[in-house]
Amino acid sequence: MRRKILFLTISFISFLLLTLIGHFWMSPSGIEKVSVLSDGWDVRYNDVEFTDVSLPALRRLIGSATQKGDHIVLENKVEGLGIYTAPTLLFESRFSAWRVTCNGKLVGEHNFDLYEINEFIGCEDTFLNLPSCGGAEASVIIIEYLVSEDSAYNFYESPVIGEYMDVLLYAVYSNMFVFMTSAFLMIFGLMFFAISIGFRSDLPEMDMQIYSSLLYIMLGVWFLTQFRLMDIFLDTGGHQTEIEYISLYLLVPLMYMVMGCMQDYLKDKVFLFFSVSGTVISLSLIAIHFMGLVHINRMLMVYQINALAMCVLMIVYLVRDSINHRITNSQIIQLAGETVLALSFFFNVFFYYLEVAGISEQIMLSKKAVPLGAICMVFATLVNYRIYISDSYASKVEHQSLARLAYEDDLTGIPNRSRYEKYLTDLGKTDEDYCVVSIDLNGLKSVNDTKGHLVGDKYLSEFTEAFTGCFGKSGFIARIGGDEFVSILRGDDLDMADELIQRLDGALLEMNKKDPSMERSAAAGFAYRHETNGSDWNSVYLLADERMYKKKSGMKHSR
Repeated sequence: MRRKILFLTISFISFLLLTLIGHFWMSPSGIEKVSVLSDGWDVRYNDVEFTDVSLPALRRLIGSATQKGDHIVLENKVEGLGIYTAPTLLFESRFSAWRVTCNGKLVGEHNFDLYEINEFIGCEDTFLNLPSCGGAEASVIIIEYLVSEDSAYNFYESPVIGEYMDVLLYAVYSNMFVFMTSAFLMIFGLMFFAISIGFRSDLPEMDMQIYSSLLYIMLGVWFLTQFRLMDIFLDTGGHQTEIEYISLYLLVPLMYMVMGCMQDYLKDKVFLFFSVSGTVISLSLIAIHFMGLVHINRMLMVYQINALAMCVLMIVYLVRDSINHRITNSQIIQLAGETVLALSFFFNVFFYYLEVAGISEQIMLSKKAVPLGAICMVFATLVNYRIYISDSYASKVEHQSLARLAYEDDLTGIPNRSRYEKYLTDLGKTDEDYCVVSIDLNGLKSVNDTKGHLVGDKYLSEFTEAFTGCFGKSGFIARIGGDEFVSILRGDDLDMADELIQRLDGALLEMNKKDPSMERSAAAGFAYRHETNGSDWNSVYLLADERMYKKKSGMKHSR
């Protein structure tokens, strides 16, 4: 087990190293030609003008985040656009209607219709062709924003210009770690979900793994939308930001389900209250948005409080169960992964509010913290899955072994008396008619006394082979005593007792012809449930046994 955990650890570290190598040393060709327009901007913020400023420093000059209704105009003279065949501008818009002109000519505009009717406007990374901005002279690019939400711009991302493919590669490469992590989480989540569903029929406890896989898929979707990568590969119809917040808000219910399945906390009234309340709050935030009451991004703080309550509850339950030694080693590993993910969220939120307050822009580690936490949780899930599956199957094999010892006849390998009684007891709880066939070997005691018990065991084994061949496919069979066997016929085979008994007699005669060292024969009798009062299965057996002994007596007199 330690070796397997070591291999998983090496794989996990290798994944992170390969991702870092891909991010820092495998830079795609062409992105060095992309120009980042950070400096030289003339800015008009409502009625205030700033000249020749750097966009990363604009927040400090303005002194506050933007407010709903703010009008921002960014103007820059860009040199050297003539080197591009078809220059492409990549810029960010956050909850804003925007308009772009180049040398006084309108290049593109978006969301002004939504702005006028106060509809939700999301965040976009827009690729805009500038076909008319070429030439040797400087081109004047103006980006105009009408802000539709408070705190839309805490800090300002610098636009970039280059050939379209170079700009596209730049956008992906700048978020390579997030992109690779998102793709990994979504693919892993889908595969793990399919595997968990497949094992669920054998291991009902796999519910925790199923919800974990859904959690990974949702995290992958959230990362792609948060960093505005989804629109690069998939047309969301302008709903990328809504998908971002929906996937974020659904993380709380999924985390509750993962934890609830781990220790069956869903049967705990306190946990059930918090999980149901947390789920209702998350779903309500989504519903309120689509009802047009409050935009989904304005309810982020409510979600964060909801998530904080979940984390506190998780810590309380984990501490309590650790003290009471109710958590297994595999669950400790899984919970460690969840804890790392939760801490990464706290780390991210801390720097998010520093940015909102204008103290500092989010650092790179803050943006990458949650993807790193998600990868750690995947690793914990894999280790937990390996330990859990191993322990579960070991337990299942042990259970099957004990069940076999309890319900299987040692010599013949067919069900024993205990299994027979349980079968008839369960059948007696229904209204179904059935037939009990009672069979008794002839001469077993004589064989044991004259030829020894080894030959007697051979007699029993050969009879069981014939008995199984004739009755095994048509009904339940069992050995209920030394020389006593029984079969239960139901359904379409209910009236086949006479035919099956004749087959058995024929099979025994064939054995006698091949090996005449001993005579093999059996007496049989049968009875139906409807012939008795039906309430006591033993009465059906006793009637069949009585008829068997009458036939046995007749066989003795005929010799």
